[in-house]
Amino acid sequence: MDAAAAQVALRVLLLLSSSPTTVVVLCGRPVWLTDGDTLYLRWQSGLGLLNRCSVVLPNGTETTLPDATASAVTAANLTYVGDGYQSGQCGLRAASVTPGVGNWTLTASSVDGRYDRDTSHVTCIAKQWPRSTTIRVPVGTAVNVTCGPPKAFYCRMSGPSGEVSRHKGQCWVYVKSVGSHHQDVWTCWSVTAESAAEVQYTLRLHAYREGAITEVGFDETPTEVRVFCNVRESNVTAVGIAVDPDDNFRSKYCRITLPRDTKILSLAYGRGTSRYSYHGTAYNDCGVSFAKPLRRSEIGRWKCMNAMSDDRVYGGFVVVVPPNNTKGIPPLTVTTSRSVMVPKGNTFHVECSVHSEIDYCWLRHPNGTAIPVTVPDRTTDDFRNRIGTRYRYTGEGLSFGQCHVAIDDASTSDTGAWLCALGLRDDRREMYGTVDITVSESVIAARQEELYATEGSQVTLGCDTVEKQPIAYCRFLTPSLFGFAVDEKSDARSPPRYAYSGQGLTAGHCGLSIDGVEDSDYGNWTCAVKILDSSGSEEVSTTVILRKPEGFTMIQIIGIVLCGTMISIMSLFFANHLITNPSAKTRKKIEKLEMQLEAGEQGRRVGARRAQTSTRVIRTQPGLSKQGSVPRRI
Repeated sequence: MDAAAAQVALRVLLLLSSSPTTVVVLCGRPVWLTDGDTLYLRWQSGLGLLNRCSVVLPNGTETTLPDATASAVTAANLTYVGDGYQSGQCGLRAASVTPGVGNWTLTASSVDGRYDRDTSHVTCIAKQWPRSTTIRVPVGTAVNVTCGPPKAFYCRMSGPSGEVSRHKGQCWVYVKSVGSHHQDVWTCWSVTAESAAEVQYTLRLHAYREGAITEVGFDETPTEVRVFCNVRESNVTAVGIAVDPDDNFRSKYCRITLPRDTKILSLAYGRGTSRYSYHGTAYNDCGVSFAKPLRRSEIGRWKCMNAMSDDRVYGGFVVVVPPNNTKGIPPLTVTTSRSVMVPKGNTFHVECSVHSEIDYCWLRHPNGTAIPVTVPDRTTDDFRNRIGTRYRYTGEGLSFGQCHVAIDDASTSDTGAWLCALGLRDDRREMYGTVDITVSESVIAARQEELYATEGSQVTLGCDTVEKQPIAYCRFLTPSLFGFAVDEKSDARSPPRYAYSGQGLTAGHCGLSIDGVEDSDYGNWTCAVKILDSSGSEEVSTTVILRKPEGFTMIQIIGIVLCGTMISIMSLFFANHLITNPSAKTRKKIEKLEMQLEAGEQGRRVGARRAQTSTRVIRTQPGLSKQGSVPRRI
């Protein structure tokens, strides 16, 4: 027998001697991680009751993952994840996965001898993007301040003066003219395809989107709590059956925020943190699962956002509380944007939000006009967001409680309190918030258009740029048409009695302090600046009026008060002297008055005694007359 015939005979012998067990190797979904993340693999084997679950690592090592009820010990970073062997689930939790690429294979065998495998291709990359960067930009120039990795899914970004941007993609904000308020640390939080949670990045600058939701809620098992916002399409026939991996409709990212915004998670299949793991079975699912018991930070309103491939964000709020306990949920409050001043013709924002789904919202203009807010189906096309000729919705959607509107072409009639009304979906009531808007006729505004000051006193006047743009110079023209410029430099020579007041030209402040006001200072002052702008702006100015107070001056008022005080003291002195040292004539009048008062008192006493002796009171027994006889009828 030749060698080829021997090999064929050997294969036939092996097939005849093998057991009838069917072996099926499944190819799981790919998993992307970042160095230090926790790997989660959970597989519903379909074998029924299992007697063994194990994992084959990329290096070929196989480790048994005992059920939670078992007492066996595994490697420190490998533990079983699932609802137990009785559920047919075989799962893995691997902490602190190191960078590399390889196949992780879950192997399950049932008590009746059946056997299955599920292999996941895991890619763990090292953190490459620098956490901190520094840029240098000249004051007054335009710049795109970018922060974090370019391939980020979404961004939260705050500048040195507060919240600046919240959008999809890489963190960036356009600065038209860099000023001192832009200088310092910018912080951004981004999530990429490989990160399990938000990653914080910093940049130091040196003087430089409501759709149909099918499933939103939470459920629980004896050991876990699950919060989700899943989108179901018509081609998904049953829960647990995912659409074809090549289908275009799928979740792009899954963003879940814990109550009170204490933590933001970005989860995907196979990726999670040490406590929070992805929960979902289909490509358009978004959910999180975590172990019981609930922590204090996990009680309240969760925000679940599922961004789909149709450029819509689906989701809403999910209230998670322990059984028969609602003490951990704070009352709903409306959060509004800060009061702002905006130059005429620019765009301003009126933003109100509440941690609850809303059905509608509307605005009330300061003139009393009601403006309904219609949210477009999509927020990718800027023109579809327009409510009218001036109004544009800019929020993430009503499902997330946001009534955010941008108003273009600001006019002075827009100055005042804007009211926003939010109609809650659950209890049909409205909640309200107000945002104060001030529209300036110019790009600069006087600190006070009219001031009063007395001669010799100190007063401060001036003008500032509305949007805090830096200025090239700051100059003033006195009522007598004498001009001069001032700045914050200590060696700058200003005219006597005049000095710069403000936080610096790069902050857009042009102020003047007058020490010892004179008569020549009263009248119309001109405050003029040139704004540092990449488009090349011209000089702008405004008028400030300094007036003398009407009526008495301060010196006259002090003199009147002093005279009044002296007169009062002298009056008290003379009154006391007359009482203690009266004249002879005055003494006789006092004695005569005292004798008249004493005679009147004696007469009153005699009259009272006579009235008492002439009055006699007779008391009789009941039923008797005064003579003692019984009364009778006549």
